Amino acid sequence: MQRFVADRMLGKLAKWLRVLGYDVVYLRKASEGEILQKLQAGRTLLTRNRRAQKWRGKGNVFIVKGNDPKIQLREVVKGLGLPELDAVIFSRCLGCNRTLDPVKRETVREEVPDYIYQKHEEFYRCNDCGKVYWHGSHAVRMRQQLQKMLED
Repeated sequence: MQRFVADRMLGKLAKWLRVLGYDVVYLRKASEGEILQKLQAGRTLLTRNRRAQKWRGKGNVFIVKGNDPKIQLREVVKGLGLPELDAVIFSRCLGCNRTLDPVKRETVREEVPDYIYQKHEEFYRCNDCGKVYWHGSHAVRMRQQLQKMLED
């Protein structure tokens, strides 16, 4: 699966790519050395900076033209020929990019609201930041929103 590094202008795009299951490092403040390191590690640079052409000789660079994150997502998915909605959707932490691991329901009892605990059987945890996830109504809405965003 393709891996990315997004610069400071593309934080919302990074989040939506993570929702789709893509490994996206988001650099709010990146030095040229950090960007070069990520490119050399095989990541594709996503940027709105047209001067980023200079990085093309160092690795893959995709210059995003759209301003709206919805348009940006469609642009990247279509422009790079990425698979859209598949089995890896909702597999990454939206905050820190780590993969989520299933956890036993009992282990999150004190971390989620009672009504969520009563209603859901499956929970996932980010082993880096500790955030707990579940497939609730927000996941259904996000999937619908993604389908709309990716329509031609």
